[in-house]
Amino acid sequence: MKTIYNHRNAHRIVLAAACAAGLGLAAGCSGESQEAERVELPVVVDALADEPVENDLGWRVDIETFEAAIANLEFTTEGEQHDSSSTVTSLLIPPAYAHPGHHAGGQVIGELPGRFVVDWADGGAELGSASLITGDYTGANFHFAAASTDDGLAADDELVGHSIHIAGVARRDGASVAFEALVDQDTDRRVIGAPFEATVTADTEATLVLRAHPLDPEEEDTLFDGIDFGTLDTDGDGQVTLEADTAPYNRLKRALQVHDHYSIATR
Repeated sequence: MKTIYNHRNAHRIVLAAACAAGLGLAAGCSGESQEAERVELPVVVDALADEPVENDLGWRVDIETFEAAIANLEFTTEGEQHDSSSTVTSLLIPPAYAHPGHHAGGQVIGELPGRFVVDWADGGAELGSASLITGDYTGANFHFAAASTDDGLAADDELVGHSIHIAGVARRDGASVAFEALVDQDTDRRVIGAPFEATVTADTEATLVLRAHPLDPEEEDTLFDGIDFGTLDTDGDGQVTLEADTAPYNRLKRALQVHDHYSIATR
């Protein structure tokens, strides 16, 4: 795992640019500090629950591998910020929008920039320290990336060149099918509005936990709905690969983009 991009001091650059453009940030441009209070909190990856999920066709799926290459975690709040420093922040990071949903969209007021390889099947890895402005948080965003050796992976790692590697075993009526998929998300594809409910104050001491949910806790959909693993096992050897641009692959790819399959918790 390797962080290759950082713009932690970008808010100061934007403030200087705003002053040069004459945007009227009088206190900030006069040299007086008007920055909102910021808190640094560690971000770790949580392991999946050790239990299968059942799709809409009755297949009970145990996930054994779930790795993803992601970038630039953002933390958002609903509504407007009313202190003077929020104007500077809004210049730095504009509002994000997504399809309708309770947590979708919002003003970005926290971030953990960089590229990361996350392993939800194992969990425990620390991604870094997020910088958050004090306030009420309601959502989180991140980009998908294509993994590379620059992320600390070996050249022969299966994830290299792909966004997600997911594998496991699906079972139904005595049948057992091992499956694997290497999913390529568009490099500009974002998950926007993953649930993150927290109030961050200057005294907050907490760890942010990045979770994946194969079973959507809001809608009770699974990542594997619509996939009939038995039909895919045409030769009966109990092993299938979800090939790119096939209907099952595309179903999984789209499901992996849904924000309710991810969340940020605190502990």
